[in-house]
Amino acid sequence: MKRTLILGGGSGGVVAANILKKLVGRTMRVTLVDRETNHYFASSYPRVIIGERQPNQIIKGLKSLENKRIEFRHCEVKELDLAGHRVITDKHDLEYDYLIISLGVEYNLDTVPGFRENAFNVYDFQDVVKVNQKLREFSAGKIVLFISSLPYKCPPGPYEIMLLIDQYFRQRGIRHKVKLTVVTPEKSPESLAGPKISQKLRKMLLDRGIELIAEAKILAVEKNALILDHDAKIPADLLLGIASHWTPQAIRNTDLVDKNGFINVDPFTLETKYKGVYAIGDAAAIKTPVMGVYAPKAGIFAHMQAKVVARNIASMAQGSKPESYYDGKGFCIINTGFGQGCYTSVHYYKKPPTFTFIRPTKAAYLLKVGFEKYWLNCWF
Repeated sequence: MKRTLILGGGSGGVVAANILKKLVGRTMRVTLVDRETNHYFASSYPRVIIGERQPNQIIKGLKSLENKRIEFRHCEVKELDLAGHRVITDKHDLEYDYLIISLGVEYNLDTVPGFRENAFNVYDFQDVVKVNQKLREFSAGKIVLFISSLPYKCPPGPYEIMLLIDQYFRQRGIRHKVKLTVVTPEKSPESLAGPKISQKLRKMLLDRGIELIAEAKILAVEKNALILDHDAKIPADLLLGIASHWTPQAIRNTDLVDKNGFINVDPFTLETKYKGVYAIGDAAAIKTPVMGVYAPKAGIFAHMQAKVVARNIASMAQGSKPESYYDGKGFCIINTGFGQGCYTSVHYYKKPPTFTFIRPTKAAYLLKVGFEKYWLNCWF
């Protein structure tokens, strides 16, 4: 019996495991590996921050995948023996015929001195829960959200978080007592999407009284201040950050990666230099064809890439030619608060890439809420 090993229980890993098992049934052993026992639906972190979701509402146990005859191994990947078709973990050595690497990225707080001691990482589940408590206790002052470095996953994420924090304090009737600031190294918000969309997002922040500081280099985080280059210092009573991203060491120790530690793949099949070994999601070094920069990283792209890889592995295992190709398309809905959302889409393989950004609507918000329910109920 053929064996497919899927590393990572995030969006890409879960989708790949589900689709592959559905296509191959009992003819293939499908195993998903993760060092966590739970899957965390990161798209809903902003709602946890403002208390619209309880932490347990966005968690699913990965063990539940076994109800679909997907084997789950709770262990941490330590080494990839790609020549030997073997993955070494802290508990087992696992062999494979096909390998899907969907380990995502990890957060390196140490690239910004003082981050660990003085700020909360809003892309980390445990810190998200803590931020919710901090907001409950917050009655007046300055809140600063900063992006440590580029690239970072889910490009609209920090702006959605701040728009929802704005909603939170307006609903409490104390927004006039709270100053909100976003600090980014980008030239403008969502700069990859082009100047028109960046300007729309800038205006949205301005209309809600959220200060934007762009093209900023973060040097350090102090107890009550963010330190930038050019001797700039931004006072803050609560510091929220997005830590620098890097791939897990088990990936960086291989010969799969580019100079930044992301995995080189075929942009259409997601296959690496090793036959039968694929990489999807945040760890993949996919770049836009025109600008040559990293393509946006987000759960929806991992989802779409997982479909392609799972279908192609199923085809090969059944003796057919793989015919699925990744097209670089995806969408995102920014929850802008007050029951509205912005639908955005991208086709980043097109020359030049195309983007859409639709003004906030209730329909988009309901679609985002519906996707949350669909994801948590249908994939586990």
